[in-house]
Amino acid sequence: MSTPARTTPHRIVATYDLHPTDTAADTLAAAIALEQSVEVPQSLVDAVGLPPGVVGEVEEVDVGAGAGGAARARLSYDPSVVEAGGVPALLNLVFGNVSMMPGVRLVDLSFPEHVLAGFDGPRHGVAGVRALVGVHGRPLLATALKPRGVSVDRLAEMAGAFARGGGDIVKDDQNLIDGFETFKDRVRRCADAVDDANQRTGRRCLYLPHVTGPLPALERRFEYVARLGLPGVLAAPFIAGFGINRSLARDHDLVLMAHPTFAGGHFISRREGIDHGLVFGTLLRIAGADISIFPNAGGRFELAREDCADIADRLGAPLGPMRPAWPCPAGGMSLAHLPRMCADYGHDAVLLIGGALIGHGEDLESSTRTFLDVIRAESNERLEPPQPQREPALDAEAPRVLKHRPEFEWTDRPSSAYKDARNLADALAFKGVRRVELVGRFGERSSTDLRYFEIEPGGYSSLEKHVHTHIVIGARGHGVLVLGGRRETLGPMDVACIGPLEAHQLRNESSEPFGFFCVVDHDRDRPSAP
Repeated sequence: MSTPARTTPHRIVATYDLHPTDTAADTLAAAIALEQSVEVPQSLVDAVGLPPGVVGEVEEVDVGAGAGGAARARLSYDPSVVEAGGVPALLNLVFGNVSMMPGVRLVDLSFPEHVLAGFDGPRHGVAGVRALVGVHGRPLLATALKPRGVSVDRLAEMAGAFARGGGDIVKDDQNLIDGFETFKDRVRRCADAVDDANQRTGRRCLYLPHVTGPLPALERRFEYVARLGLPGVLAAPFIAGFGINRSLARDHDLVLMAHPTFAGGHFISRREGIDHGLVFGTLLRIAGADISIFPNAGGRFELAREDCADIADRLGAPLGPMRPAWPCPAGGMSLAHLPRMCADYGHDAVLLIGGALIGHGEDLESSTRTFLDVIRAESNERLEPPQPQREPALDAEAPRVLKHRPEFEWTDRPSSAYKDARNLADALAFKGVRRVELVGRFGERSSTDLRYFEIEPGGYSSLEKHVHTHIVIGARGHGVLVLGGRRETLGPMDVACIGPLEAHQLRNESSEPFGFFCVVDHDRDRPSAP
């Protein structure tokens, strides 16, 4: 029996394939709706009298429409949970407790536009990474520094040889894990080897160190990579957490290459888990991955070609304001696989060849050229000047003093745009605001960020809310804080504390600039409309 479909444009819709054993598909769908939204029986929902829309709703159950004859169920959920809690809240909402139910597989998601607008997605994406390397018209070639146990000298030598051979991305193997001092030494030496090769070739190979560990260690590693001027990192979101990696990569403006280690439980079974395209495509893209590594067809962890094609499609398909991300097929690929990979994925793919490239011959530089020649034969390469590398910052452990200059400027801290207007809904509009990041994004070991904002006469910040607490300290001129319908005048040295989810806006209704300091959590949620 099937239930009819309904239209739910303002709710998050999750589609599941159901293989019920001792119950009907519509009964299982109803149980999922309760479990994922309120986690109490229907009788308690009825007794409490919850507001409309809080409980998940079964929109449609179509018996036999799913893969392998499964029932396909569409359920809708209240998006306010995700608006408040970001990517972790999304994962919990659509596949939290239900991940422990047998015979339930999450196969698709659709979102209201205002929810998609709340996610950054890839910081750089396809176009941004191409600008960094200056390579167009062909797939990028990547390799991994391995195996664990070889000397740092050897790893640095491998990184430099790959870069001299014309390789595009060299990443750490995910098994390269060590203490922070050893990490710093290894990363600096590999980075120097790649930088030396880049200066010789005039091209730009990207070196992406592996960052992992408990949160304080993870933060230190991200900060160190950024302060070295490196372009990005390799991270393992299925281990460290989707939201944490996304926040750290965004805060440090780093390319995020996502490794699939620990992901197998999500997709190995065709009856449970999450659809391949959804987990490696849509979800990792929402979580900020610029490059998504996944096991390619014909490799050690074989997926079907149609699964791999779906992953690539989802990484590049329209998804709100989010940039397209790179598919990165990997896992036992060799020189013989390259023509098929070029045909399957087209130009916008990162082809990751690890052990087969490293072991192809004694001269890794020559081997890299051999692999690139095969890719070039299938493509139409066009080279442009690569984006200049960021200058390394001061040592992360050194004390720093920011000297104040006239007109509320600081040495080594340029003004920047208040927000990226391209990624904002109309409800988060603003006018005439500049921003200066002072402390928190430059390697400091701090749990808070200090920023300075200045609003020109007639300007205003976004009317918004967020979960983190927000402290505002007046610095110059006078402005108006709009808070929950009230208006408060702020002048120099006035302090305002804005609590979680309090809608607020700062306005300048005077004829002089209005400047203020802002203190926020270093790891924080994105603002949303009231």
